[in-house]
Amino acid sequence: MELLSAGFISKFSGLLFFLNRSNKEFEMVADEMGNHSLRTALNGLSDESYYYAGELKNYLDSLGIITETKEPGAEEGVYDYDEPPLTAVAGDELLHICAHNERTLVQAYTELLNECLPFQSLKDVMVYQLNALKNTFLKIKTLNSARFAVY
Repeated sequence: MELLSAGFISKFSGLLFFLNRSNKEFEMVADEMGNHSLRTALNGLSDESYYYAGELKNYLDSLGIITETKEPGAEEGVYDYDEPPLTAVAGDELLHICAHNERTLVQAYTELLNECLPFQSLKDVMVYQLNALKNTFLKIKTLNSARFAVY
């Protein structure tokens, strides 16, 4: 018996892809960060993304739902990424990367949460993950702004 439609499975696969991509991207950004607090927060976001992807994949596997984490094709627009404009404002590059990743992750979670999921516990896990990710992005934005504040 198929519990979720192919559309749901495709959306879950997309969410898993975005979480894995965020994991790798923020790990690379953290390696280049000189500010210790911000580097720690970026590594935390990278770890959270990896953990959340694994948690969702394991949950779906336990339900017998097979998802793929393969990269979507170019025609799906996943790699449509606006390069940040060159500005003299310090920290804009990180804010742009955060905004792009936050927007794609929130959109992926929201699309799934707006559907009628047959498992309330799955929905609860996803709401928790979404709120935790939003909180972490807010922390990173705040730390990024604070490192350039004049005291």
